[in-house]
This record gives sequence, structure tokens and C-alpha cells, in this order.
Amino acid sequence: MQRNLFNKAIGNISEYFASVWTLMSDTTIFLSNNTKIFHQYEAQLRELRHRLEKNRTDTEVMQEVRQELVVIRKSLRMQGYNLRLGSLDLRLEGFRNDDAISDGFTRCVLFLAEDGDVLYISGMANHIELDSALESRMAATGYRSISSKHYLWFKWENRVLILSGAASETKEDFEDFREYVAENKGFLIRRLAKLG
Repeated sequence: MQRNLFNKAIGNISEYFASVWTLMSDTTIFLSNNTKIFHQYEAQLRELRHRLEKNRTDTEVMQEVRQELVVIRKSLRMQGYNLRLGSLDLRLEGFRNDDAISDGFTRCVLFLAEDGDVLYISGMANHIELDSALESRMAATGYRSISSKHYLWFKWENRVLILSGAASETKEDFEDFREYVAENKGFLIRRLAKLG
């Protein structure tokens, strides 16, 4: 309870000091990553952005737009959404080989569970060893049915999580993963926000 109040206060303080353009950008990114609710706000965001662009020097208009964005963000928080993740994004970028390490990428194995959960492990071991380690961890905590496994490379770059297929990931599996990401991007960002 106290942690929730603390997080709420931090969120409100952050919004108070953020520029209206930062609030607009973070809110738009957050909503575009949550395709199930984006359509509810798309027209309103477009109109707010148009007002901002048309009245760049009008502080009164900027304050009005800021207030409307704060109302949207409060409404989303009341619905249970975590807007701090709004400035995070996820991008898929083809396939990589072991040279990816020199570009700052790290190996990751990701399991999509039948119950909708996402389990992952990352590290310097090869993908097969990481897979075995995640399997062992799951065996120790109880059986869970897995719908698919993905062998990936990842790197955070300016709050964007870049995921690429590894040599042990088939093209078909990566295409299935691409479809999963398209439908579940916001959820996946929440689950992988601490990946690293």
C-alpha cells in the first residue's frame, strides 16, 4: 500500500516537471505499445499534438494540453496501467550471429507459456546452455506448459529494447514471435523491462 502511494507520488512529481512535449511523447509511445486501448485515444492525441504544433509559443495552450494529458495519464493509471514503462519501446531486427557480442548484444532465451506468462534468462553462455538453465529453473518450481521458445539477442539502446533472432532460432519461429510481439507489445515490454 505505502509503495503504491510512493510510486503514485513519484509519477505525479515526474509529470509536474516534465515538458508538455515529453508528456505527449511518453503518452503516445505508451498507448501505441498497447494496441488494445490505443484506438480509444488516437483522435484525442492527434488533436492535442496538432494544437501544440500550431501554438508552439502560446503558454496558455501548452498548459491546457498539459492538463488534458495529465487527465489521460491519471485515467490510465486508475485502470491499472504502469505509465513509467511508456517511454520504453521494443524493436525486432532480423537475425544476428556471435559477432553480435561486439555490438553490445547479449544472449537471451525466452519461453512463452501456455498460461500467457513470459519466462526468460540471459547471459554469456550459449543459447542451448541458457535453454537448459531455464528448463532446470522451471523444473525446480513446477511444470508449466510452454507454447514456444525463442533464442534471441538483445540490447537496450536509448530505452528501446532491440531483439534479434539467433542462429538457433528458425525463421518460422521468429515470424511467429514477430506476430506475438505485434499483438502483445505492451505486455512484453512490461515483462522484459528488467532484462539485462
